[in-house]
Amino acid sequence: MLQVSEEITYKGVRKMIGKRMEISGAYPMTYQGMYVDVTDLLAFRKQLNAEKGCGLTVNDFIIKAVSIALQRTPIMNSAFNEDMTKINVYSSCNISVMTASDHGLVAPVIKDAQAKDLYQISAEMKQMVEKANAGKLMPDDYSEGTFGITNLGKLNSFDSVPLPQPPQPAIMAACTAKKMPVVIERDGEDVIAVRMMMKLVIGGDHRILDGVPLAAFLNDMKLLLEDPKALV
Repeated sequence: MLQVSEEITYKGVRKMIGKRMEISGAYPMTYQGMYVDVTDLLAFRKQLNAEKGCGLTVNDFIIKAVSIALQRTPIMNSAFNEDMTKINVYSSCNISVMTASDHGLVAPVIKDAQAKDLYQISAEMKQMVEKANAGKLMPDDYSEGTFGITNLGKLNSFDSVPLPQPPQPAIMAACTAKKMPVVIERDGEDVIAVRMMMKLVIGGDHRILDGVPLAAFLNDMKLLLEDPKALV
């Protein structure tokens, strides 16, 4: 007989997430992935934090980039209406950010991220993490999300197959950055250089999203993250 070392009650946040994922797992899903060179982003973040003492995270840059990329491909920021007769495209980019807290996995929402600068997003995200760890997130803190992000950077996870939270149509996973040999152009010649590369994987509800908007979104994310100064 198998010996049980611990019993964990299936309730609360864990059960809520599970029920949502049961719904999401029934969707016809489509996935795409792309490697992004984050060498300059990591150096620029380090420079800003040293100069301004602002404590910016890689996730802050990702959230800001997502808020811009969603505006460039609006269908990525949408959902079915209640009777599933229409697809509503939203003007507000409300980004759900999967966060591992002391009370389990939560997804606080940065609302109207398209109207906030990098520093505002960073400050708000820190407040959300503090509230999550203290168990003080309110329903309004994780409601009305239109797009999801999960950052696996600290977990040595180099690939992912993320599932969106319904009714959100898509979620993007940012995997752990690692050193890789990459062909770059230098002085008109192709050379091999060691660069920090991060894989982005996006999963989308195929009833709303096809391959073209997913690819357009990832291409915009690549352009934005590889030019981090444009995010400030």
